[in-house]
Amino acid sequence: MESLHLKEVHEIQDLTKGHVLYFFKNQDQYISNVIEFVLSGLERNEYSIIIENDRMTPLIKKNLTEKLNNNCLEKVMFVNNYDFYYAKGDFRVNSIFDYLPNLIEGYSEQDLAVRSWAHVEWRDEPEVSKKLSVSEKEADLIVAKTKLLSVCAYDSERVSNELKESLLFCHNFLVNE
Repeated sequence: MESLHLKEVHEIQDLTKGHVLYFFKNQDQYISNVIEFVLSGLERNEYSIIIENDRMTPLIKKNLTEKLNNNCLEKVMFVNNYDFYYAKGDFRVNSIFDYLPNLIEGYSEQDLAVRSWAHVEWRDEPEVSKKLSVSEKEADLIVAKTKLLSVCAYDSERVSNELKESLLFCHNFLVNE
């Protein structure tokens, strides 16, 4: 199930740049992977932008609070995933760079290294698979241009085989639990 440009990996924390596709089944494993993503970013002095839903955010924050001091916690920013994907009223990927000036005081592209983790969720709506594919292609261009490390996490139970095949061609890396 590997495209010509897609590399399968088992651990996200070793990656420093690229567009990562992650299908998850287990919530505890998912949260553990988010935490590892943040910790490996902090080791590289990178900010982490976590685009997540209201159910998972408190669980992730609680876990991070137990592991990190306040200085480190200030380098972890949370954005509600529905606010992010539906900012323009219809599902689409927005550039994380549109959000950075509002999230990080004094942000400038030259000063700070940033990585992003996005839990991709969508409302039940017609043509959503097509919109997801188009948005992920746009995101792939942004990630390549900016040399960002960006994880796109999908609940595997919500992804059809057709959508899964389409997503595989928009990412550099595939992570399986």
